[in-house]
Amino acid sequence: MISLSNLSRDVTSEASARLVYYLSSAAVIVFLSRRLEPSAYGTLFLAISVLTVFRLFSSLGLAKSAARYVSSYTGVDDGQIRHVVVRSLRYNLVTIAVVTGVAVAGAGPIAAALGNPALEPLLVVGGCYIVAATLYNYTRVVLQGFQAIGASATVYASEGIGRIVGVLLLVSLGYELFGALVGFILGFAIAAILGVWLLYRRLPSAADTDPIEDGLERRLLRYSLPLAVTRGAWVLDREIDLILVGYLLESAVVGYYAIGKQVVTFCSGMAGSIGFSLGPQFDESTVSKSTRHARRTYETVLTYVLLVYVPAVAGLAILAEPVVTAVFGAAYQDAVPILQVFCAAIILMSITELTEDILDYLGRANTRAVFKIATSGGNVVLSVLLIRSFGAVGAAVATVCMQAIYAGLCLFVVKSEIGLRTRHLLTQTARILGITAVMSAVVVFLTRYVSGPLTIGATILSGVVVWGLLAVMTGFVSPASLGNIGLSEQN
Repeated sequence: MISLSNLSRDVTSEASARLVYYLSSAAVIVFLSRRLEPSAYGTLFLAISVLTVFRLFSSLGLAKSAARYVSSYTGVDDGQIRHVVVRSLRYNLVTIAVVTGVAVAGAGPIAAALGNPALEPLLVVGGCYIVAATLYNYTRVVLQGFQAIGASATVYASEGIGRIVGVLLLVSLGYELFGALVGFILGFAIAAILGVWLLYRRLPSAADTDPIEDGLERRLLRYSLPLAVTRGAWVLDREIDLILVGYLLESAVVGYYAIGKQVVTFCSGMAGSIGFSLGPQFDESTVSKSTRHARRTYETVLTYVLLVYVPAVAGLAILAEPVVTAVFGAAYQDAVPILQVFCAAIILMSITELTEDILDYLGRANTRAVFKIATSGGNVVLSVLLIRSFGAVGAAVATVCMQAIYAGLCLFVVKSEIGLRTRHLLTQTARILGITAVMSAVVVFLTRYVSGPLTIGATILSGVVVWGLLAVMTGFVSPASLGNIGLSEQN
């Protein structure tokens, strides 16, 4: 049975780490947007998007596959765990070496193809980015497989802290774009070193390791394939649209688009922390023992995620213009319509962030891979069509449309596995929409008085107060359950 006490502890650890990470990332984004012109800002994050595509090939699905098998062998056959980690890491080091070499060699042609010569030196240095970021991701994900969410969260937070220290120091010393990228690399490198150490401490000793089970290595590699496809589709969703904007439009527009996407990533962090913590507890064997309990747990968590995200995103859409101007500066005002479109994506991503890890641990990675690659391919095609007609806003619309389809398909698979109660969830969603409508009316009324950061803050606080009162009045939240978000073993 899924342990809600362990889940609460893990969610707290992961959410705390994500808070540190996202606050530090937000500080980096605000600092760079204030320090760099939109065109330079766009060039930096265009380079990072290209490097993230290379990271797809350096990571494949090896980390998540290893995590899945570590989870399934823990407490059942611990003697195989060391084999899983050692073999997967060995393969990952090979992919890192090959992909890094290709990325560095291709820096010039890629910069020329995108029509931005300033990209070339960034992509050359980006070879170190690929190495550090891939090893960081490997250790964080495999620690999740050990259900060492606290350790994984520590690795995550350390990356954010290392990034902000590196970026602020190097850019302040005058290294600008080069210094900003090296700052990102330092963050990943520090986190990777810490992650390797924490992972090593959890490995069974060689003396306690049994001979490798027949077919284990083959199964490990085979399960990594659909995960690699899924990750590739994830990269298409998260990065290829920005690359297309960079290819079809000018660098300044890339900067505006990057701002919108970064706000989406920041806002979906809480749902990601819950999904990351909840995923390992939805192992096939665990769920089979109590499908009803798994269903009630997922439904309860999903309801609370929607209760937070739907009103919050509505408020963000209403206040997008003053928020962007106050936080990023007047130079980024053209990012406002892009951000308003992306607000819908925040809600959809909160659902998928909560659900994706659960599907992988339920053994439905193959199904998810098919859905992801189809919707991501559709996103590329639709983005190209809409960018030509509507610019960067068109790319945002394409992303929202395909994210909606993918979220629906993920929910369909979860329903088929644990039998979600559709009517119950629709009723809860309707009640949440009612709360959102009332809160939004209050925020819209108060926007006429918004004139600066203080009045923005007062308007947001008023919206939160209205939301809180309505959540209590409608029975979603009781004062006695505020400390534990309403979860109990009886849910």
